[in-house]
Amino acid sequence: MKFISHGYDGGYLSVVVIEHLNKRFVGYARLHPDDEDRASEIIGGKYAEIRATIKALKYERKLEKEKCEECRKFVRACEQYKGFDKSSPTARAMYRQLNRHIKRVNEIAEVINNLMSTLEEDIKIRDIIVNKIHEKDKKD
Repeated sequence: MKFISHGYDGGYLSVVVIEHLNKRFVGYARLHPDDEDRASEIIGGKYAEIRATIKALKYERKLEKEKCEECRKFVRACEQYKGFDKSSPTARAMYRQLNRHIKRVNEIAEVINNLMSTLEEDIKIRDIIVNKIHEKDKKD
């Protein structure tokens, strides 16, 4: 993945563009209207980058799923032949390739899930911290 650009409009929108597999992906982070006094270019950029990364990885997962399905169809077609020997070295190589594709799809899905949960947790934690700071400022 290659970072292309980051834009910030002064408080309401952060935009990050990344390039992955020769395609560009854009991630956005909008400021909630209740948080106008809590705007942060760094945090907005971080959230936008994570969202762009998730989009890029979903695209990669889609491509890997297509490869996996092609491989699965080929293996099934070969298995239909009368003389097909599942224990032959060629057949084992085919199954190994299919399993590699399946493993890659699962790895990408796991990374996507981890990024999504990290993003949710970061947003919740930041909200808690900012609220505590805001309450402390009101007391003073």
